[in-house]
Order: sequence, then structure tokens, then C-alpha cells
Amino acid sequence: MRFKKAMPLVSLFLLLLVGRARADDRVTNSDFTARAAGGGPAGYTLTGSAKYGYLGDSKKDMSGWGAVLASAGREGAVSQVVMHLSAEHAKAYRFSFHGLPQDGFAVNADDLYMRVEFFGADGRTQYDAKEKKLYPIVQKARRDLSINGVRRVGGAAVWGTYWLDFELPFPQVDQVRLTVGFGHGAGRSASNSNFLVTRFSLVPIAAPSQTQADSAAALATNLSHLIPLGGRWFYAARTTETAAPQEFDYRNADRLIYHDDRYSAAFAGMMTSVLRVGEMDLSGNVVRQDRLVRDNVTLRFNHDTLIIHTHGLPNHPTGRFPENGLGIGFNPNYIEEQDETFYIPLNPKENPRHLVTTKNNSNHALPMGPIGVAVNGVVFFNPFDMGNQDATDMMDRCCGHPNQDGLYHYHKYPICVNSPWSDTGTGHSPLLGFAFDGYPIYGPYEKPNVMAKDLTGDDALNAFNMHYDPQRGWHYHVTPGTFPYLIGGYWGSEDPRDKHGPRRGPRGRGFGGPGFGPPGEPPGPPAF
Repeated sequence: MRFKKAMPLVSLFLLLLVGRARADDRVTNSDFTARAAGGGPAGYTLTGSAKYGYLGDSKKDMSGWGAVLASAGREGAVSQVVMHLSAEHAKAYRFSFHGLPQDGFAVNADDLYMRVEFFGADGRTQYDAKEKKLYPIVQKARRDLSINGVRRVGGAAVWGTYWLDFELPFPQVDQVRLTVGFGHGAGRSASNSNFLVTRFSLVPIAAPSQTQADSAAALATNLSHLIPLGGRWFYAARTTETAAPQEFDYRNADRLIYHDDRYSAAFAGMMTSVLRVGEMDLSGNVVRQDRLVRDNVTLRFNHDTLIIHTHGLPNHPTGRFPENGLGIGFNPNYIEEQDETFYIPLNPKENPRHLVTTKNNSNHALPMGPIGVAVNGVVFFNPFDMGNQDATDMMDRCCGHPNQDGLYHYHKYPICVNSPWSDTGTGHSPLLGFAFDGYPIYGPYEKPNVMAKDLTGDDALNAFNMHYDPQRGWHYHVTPGTFPYLIGGYWGSEDPRDKHGPRRGPRGRGFGGPGFGPPGEPPGPPAF
């Protein structure tokens, strides 16, 4: 449906989402949790076949609330009007949301879109609009990443971040309407042909950009005061600052800059999470009310080490654990809050005695348990479960699961860690995290439409999933659907403080696959 004029917001409930979204986010009720008097999501308008609901199977998913765009219908859209904008305060913005296209979602004419419409005079005057087609992105992910799923299928039906950068076209613009919608619906199944939408966001940026670098990175390139922290890290200091802070958290992560072929704020937007209903806290108690964890990830630097402290809580949807059912394939473990510190060498060096892991883990080239950490504080594991079998078919839709100690972890490319980027294969993938030997782990793409795993000749990945280029030096790439998925062994030497021991964290440190978790079933989604 195409809108003609701005509509006033009704029954608007201002939900403070500190930590879930940026403090300068102009969207209200970003996660769709607050309800209006009529029962729909407060602050949003749903039209056509769009419906409000819990996103996913409430017995299997911890996905939250949002809009369900059913392509079995002809058209549908979800929108929010954001008022009181001023070009004097900020002229450039980024509109983003989290979306999941189910396998059966289909439209004709590429008619899945996100749109920004501009209005002035408190909504009485309509100006231009800017639109971005999303269906080609969905189709590309289905071609490239389906193999990242369970039994090598369905890997594109995961949560991703979609974004559109724009400038206010006229100084008279004082409000915008943000819309995600579709037309020409071609879905056949009423149960598996939806596009799931949540986490609307509208934040000021330094300047509109068609690259993957976020706004803080664009800001950093305009600052002459970059303070070296070690390795490839810098602090983008304000003009009044002469030293970097002792610690980085959600309040200053946008000024912690990583330099490879670009300047990027790799941890920006990744430092906070929520301890959710049905998970366990540090004391092993099942949580009955969501609790914001602002310090989910905090960082410190010394002369040769990046020190990462994490509570280990994923900042994206997960499966619902423990899983219902018994036997092989069901995970009986809870996601549990952790208290972990990891040490990443800032100047890694090749270990001439390094080993490549075998397909049955016979040489134990990679230890069981954590082998690295993503920028959201969730750890990477090797490819194997407790029985030294391939563990990658046991993941939730964001490619993770908890072990018997409640440690949520990834065995393969965690697509949901795209947030706050949008890795659509238009260039080299962004940084995902680090192995414990200090070398960075990047996403799957080497250049536009080419995955690193498909490179040949001198540029090809070696058996460690690693290669060299002048901009990044030696670095790993994830390899969707292709063993060893993350890394094939440590190219360098891990910090001794990261080595697997008999007890780590609040409940020790178990192995890679599901073990024997506590009995009971976590509560379902919250009821209103």
C-alpha cells in the first residue's frame, strides 16, 4: 500500500529502550513490545496483510514481538511517523530494522522495500520520498547462504539488519514516515511465507553512506585526533581530550576505531544485551523478568592485549532453550549469564608449529570450548560436539546454542552478528571478531559477489581458513557450509590465559555440544 499523507500517531506509549537502541534513536517502541489501546504495537500503523505478533514459534524461538508481513496476501506494510526533526540538529540519518524472510516468503517485481517519506508543516505538506528495494538482497542471501543452515539448507532464513541512509531534502522537513512493506505478494503457504520485522531505528549519522562503515567510523575519518591504542586500534578523541578512556562500554564504543581497509567502530551497538525470561542469571536462577545488561561487553587495552570482559548474552534472537523433546537433536541446556574475560593479542604472529584440525578432531588442533570471541561478546567454538562429530546442524536460526554450562556459542558463521552492519556481499565482509591467537575473523565475502571460500590461486584460503592481503594482513574468513566453518586451527599462538581449563566461569566450562542440562521448561513469551 502506498501512503498519501502523514497520519498522526495515536495512543503513543514512549518506551525507554536505553541500551537496546542508541540513546539518540528517534524511534519509539523500537522492539514493538509496548501495546496501544487497540491492541497493536504502540506508535506503529499496520496495513494490508501486516499483523502484530510474536515472531516465530513461541515454543522454539526467543524472537520478541514485531510485525508479520504475510506474502500470501497481496500487500502489507508497517510504518511509524517520527516527528520534531530539524535539519539544524541533524541532516543525515540511518533508518534500519531487523528482518527475517521465511523460506516461503515471495513477491513479484522485487516489491519488498523500505521507504522514508518526508513531510513539513507538522505533516500537512508532503515532499519527496526515498526507497530501497530489499528483495534482491533476500534472493542473494538465499543463493549464497542457504548452505549455512541445518543440513546445508535454510541458512538465509535468519535475522539480518537492513538499512537506508538519507538526508533531509529540505530545511522545512520536520517529520518522516518510516515504512517496511511489500506488494505483489506471491507466497503460497500461510505459515511459512512471512517477512518478520522488528527493531525499527532512526539515528543521526555524520553523512549518508553506501558503504558498510557505520556513522561513527565516518566521523572518525574526519577527526585528526586519533589516539593509538595498540595494533590496529585507535580512540577517536574529542578535541578536548588528550588521552583515551581506561575502559570502553556502550557509552563510548562508537569512538573505538579499528583500522583495516576502512575505519570502523566494530563494537558500536554491540555492547549491551538483555537477560531474558527463561534464561539463567549468574547464580543459576531462571529469570522471570527481562533485565537490561548494559555492561554485557566491556573492553580494556594494555600495551599488547585487548582485554574483553563479557556476560556472554547474545544481542539477537535465539532459540528457546532448553528445547522441548528428548533424544538426539534436542538441547536440554539453558542460556546462562557468564562472567568471562578473554585476552586478544594486539600484534599476533604466526606460530611455525601450528596444526590444522582434522575432520574427526583426532589431533585436537583446536581445543574444546571457546576458541575466539565475536564483537557481541559471544564465543566461537571449534566445529565439533562432545562426540567429536560435526556440530553445525544443532544450531538455532542465529547459528548458536548453549552447552551444558549454559555458555551460548557459535560453531559456524553467525549471520545475526551482521548487526549493526548489513553484509550483503557488495564488498569485503566486515569484522566479526577475533580468534584467541589475535587474528581477526571476517565474514564470508572477499569482494562483490565472491566468497573467500571460492577463491583460487594465490588468493585462496589455506587450510586454516586464512589468507593475506595488504589492507588487513593475515586474517580468517568464515566459510558457510564448508568445513571448518570458522577457523581450521590457530595460525598464531593463543594467549595462555585463554587456554581451556577444568573450570572457567560460574559453572565451569563444558564442551561443544548439548550435554545434560537442568530439568524443566522455560516460560513462554511474555503475555500482555
